Amino acid sequence: MNTKLLSSAAAAALLLGTAATADLSIMYRSQFASLIEPGIEAYEAATGEAVERIPLPNEGYDNRIALDVASGTAPDVLHIDTGMVQRLSANGDLLPLNGMAETWDQWQFYPQRTLDATSLDGKVYALLTDTDARMLWYSVKAFEAAGIETPWKPQTWDELLDTARKVKEATGTENALVVPAGTKNEEATTMQGFYMVLLGADTPEGDRNRLRNRDTGQWIGKSPALRRTFEFYETIYTTDALAEPGDQYSSDVGAIMRPGLISGEVGIWASGSWENNCIWDCGGTDIPPQAERDKAVYWAPFPGSGVAGAPAYSNISAGWTVGVSAATDQPEEAKALVAKIFDRETFEPWVIENGRMAVRTDIAETPAYQSDKFFSDVTPLNDQTTKRDAVPGYYFVSALVQQSTADILDGISVDEVMETYHETLIDEFGEDQVMVIED
Repeated sequence: MNTKLLSSAAAAALLLGTAATADLSIMYRSQFASLIEPGIEAYEAATGEAVERIPLPNEGYDNRIALDVASGTAPDVLHIDTGMVQRLSANGDLLPLNGMAETWDQWQFYPQRTLDATSLDGKVYALLTDTDARMLWYSVKAFEAAGIETPWKPQTWDELLDTARKVKEATGTENALVVPAGTKNEEATTMQGFYMVLLGADTPEGDRNRLRNRDTGQWIGKSPALRRTFEFYETIYTTDALAEPGDQYSSDVGAIMRPGLISGEVGIWASGSWENNCIWDCGGTDIPPQAERDKAVYWAPFPGSGVAGAPAYSNISAGWTVGVSAATDQPEEAKALVAKIFDRETFEPWVIENGRMAVRTDIAETPAYQSDKFFSDVTPLNDQTTKRDAVPGYYFVSALVQQSTADILDGISVDEVMETYHETLIDEFGEDQVMVIED
C-alpha cells in the first residue's frame, strides 16, 4: 500500500468498515461500485489480503485524483477517465501494464484499438471498463417529411449537407443539422463536434487530420484539415443556416435536441452512443423497446469529407478505465487486483446488465451481447476509432477549439479564426511546439 495516503482516505476506509492497515487501496466512482467491488472481493478471497475501498461521488472526482497524484498520496489503484490517462502517464504518474499480457490470459481479448485508447508511446497505462462511439442521430419523422429513405448512411460531407438542406426545406426546421459548437457545450464541442469533423477532413497519414502531430509532439496550428473543419462549421451555422446558433448557448443543448429528434423539429444531431437511452431518459427508465426507438430516431456513421485519402467515416471514443499509480509500493499486487476487476466472470455480467459497450472481443461475441441489436450494430464503429490527444496542454487546446467555433457562430471569418487559433497556440506553447501543414 502507498503509505502516504491522506488521512481523509484513511477515515473513509474506517467509515466503510475497512481497516486502514489494508494491503492495497483503490479509489473509484461510486457509480461503478457494481463492477469494482466484486473484483475487490474476488481479490481478497484469492489472496487473503484486505483492500481499502475509497468510493467517491462523481462531483469533483477528477479534481480529487489530480490533487492526490500531485501530492503523492494517491491510492495504489485508480479509476480514471480516459481524458486523464495520457496526461498522468506523460507525467510518470501511472504504471505501465504491458507486463500483464504475460501473466494474465485474458489480456489477449483486448483489441489493439482498445489498448491504444489508454496508451502513450507504445505502453498501456490503464484498461477500459467501457467505451462509446460517436455518430449522427437523425429524426425518422423529419426524414419522412423530406422524402429521404431510411435507414440513411451518407458517404461524404456533401451528401450530409445535401440531406440537411432537404430536411430544412421540407420541414422549415431551424436545426436541420446540428454539430456541437461554442463554449457552453464544453468538451462535447471538441469530442462530438470538432474532432469528428476534423478526423474526416484529410488523410490520417502524418496526422494531417488531428490537433496534434503525435510523432513530433507539436500542436498543429494550421492545416488543410483545420481549414476544412472551420469551413464546415461556417456552412452549417452561417452560409446555409442549417442550425440555429443561439441554441448552442443554451445551458442544456441536449434538452433541446433530444425531444426535437423525436418530434421532427431537429433533423440530424452529432452525438454519441449513449443517446440510445438519453434521447428518452438518461436515467434508463421509461425507455421504449429498441424496435420502437428505431422507428422514431436512428443513427448513421459520421462520414468523411470525401477528400482523397480521408477515412470513410470518423469515430472517436472515450470511457472509464482502471490503472495503477506509479507511487504504489506493491505493483504486482496492484496489477493482480486490476486483473480481478476485469476477470470475465464478473466483468461480462456487468457489461450486459448495465448496457455498456464491450471493450473485449470475447464479450462482444457472446450471444447475450449480440442479442442487443443496438450494441451489435454500433460496436463495429470502434474498429476505426481513436482517442483525444489528451497529453499535458490538451485542455487548453480543447478550450481554444470551443472558442474558435463560438467565433464562427458569431460570424467571424474562417481566415480570422484560423489566424487567431494559430497565434494563440504559439503564445501558449512557443513557436517550436506548433507546426503548420501545407496543402
